[in-house]
Amino acid sequence: MKHFLSTALVASFALAAPLAPTAAQAEEVNVVLFGMPYTRGLQKLAGDFEAETGIKANIDVVGQDVFENRITLTFTGGSGDIDVVHTPVIQVQRWVAADWLKPITSEVDAMAVKDDIMAGPLDAYNVRGEQWAVPFMAATGLMTYREDVLEAAGLDVPQTWEEMLEIAPQLMDGDQTAIALRAVPGQGFNMFIFPMIMRAYGGKFFADYVGGDLTPAINSPETLEALNVYMRLINEFAPQGAGNFNFSEVNAAAQNGQIVFAVEGTGVVAQIVDPGKNQHAENTGLALPPGGPAGRSPAIAVHGLGIPASAPNAELSAKFIEWAVSPETMIKIALSEPFANFTTIPVAENADVVAKYEKVHPEFLQVQADALNLAIGHYRPLLPEWPALGAAIGENINAAVNGLISPEEALENAEAEMADILGQ
Repeated sequence: MKHFLSTALVASFALAAPLAPTAAQAEEVNVVLFGMPYTRGLQKLAGDFEAETGIKANIDVVGQDVFENRITLTFTGGSGDIDVVHTPVIQVQRWVAADWLKPITSEVDAMAVKDDIMAGPLDAYNVRGEQWAVPFMAATGLMTYREDVLEAAGLDVPQTWEEMLEIAPQLMDGDQTAIALRAVPGQGFNMFIFPMIMRAYGGKFFADYVGGDLTPAINSPETLEALNVYMRLINEFAPQGAGNFNFSEVNAAAQNGQIVFAVEGTGVVAQIVDPGKNQHAENTGLALPPGGPAGRSPAIAVHGLGIPASAPNAELSAKFIEWAVSPETMIKIALSEPFANFTTIPVAENADVVAKYEKVHPEFLQVQADALNLAIGHYRPLLPEWPALGAAIGENINAAVNGLISPEEALENAEAEMADILGQ
């Protein structure tokens, strides 16, 4: 675990939530989050915050599909009706550039919990030398597989996407299919999954992201090969309608025994391997996502809590954030929810938490750590323009998957749209 705890992380997904009611500044704090295990668990603990501080917490947890539009209205209107906002790393550069967030360096430095937070996720929110949010989650991509089905077929766990394609035909049996993957367009949907395949084949978004050359480069032979693999897996070896699957459909397909393999984020994976949630869990194994000629590149996503620039009482907001990421609060959530993406060190070392995930799957925490150690911070580029870029790429990828355009056209269109977005 020690190696896992020091892993540097970054990244994330696009998202959703309605306006919170106006806060009575000294007595209430309004928090707007979108749905995931941690945020739902936090909402259930709102009474704990009030009992400890005397401050009422109005925690709204809403759908991911409306969150960004709603908070953009609040941000641009400067209404001051949100005190704490769900802040994905992937949005931070854009929100900072638009002056929608308050820099909270001094507030974070004053938090007693700061030293308990993993350095990598915390540093993911350091932009221009200022801290803009505090992480509550660092997720990664993993693969689940049905051990009993592979054993009966005399097959090994595929180490590469090519090996996955080779064995997939042997796993098609009536209602049973080989795999399910997120396919609906969106930076938190197909753009959470597809880059794992793209990077495994050597594809990239830009000519030299690290070196600062942001010339779009997605229209390449490497990315085309990856897209064809992705399309074949979904269209030939996944359940009917998989071209419009999101994580909820992937999870349901795994729990219903419809698929042998799923490649998903750790929040979904924790449910797939949980005997309390999946009747096939005892026969479900866990592995790193497949690799390719360029190696493995597990997806990563970091989420945190920030303070809108228009929030009326930053001290009050910071008090809520410190409580929300404290070991005491996170341990409660880790024990009550399918949430193993904690960023606070004492949670990962808590005996009850470790015991829980050993029962869920004995290798869960270790495989998660292995994936995080392979992940790259700019898995999805950390740019102010990324939400628009990710949306454009995801729409074209999905159109190719569903036969509306060819894969070649999808990449040509995506590259042209990227250039337009970047003003090139």
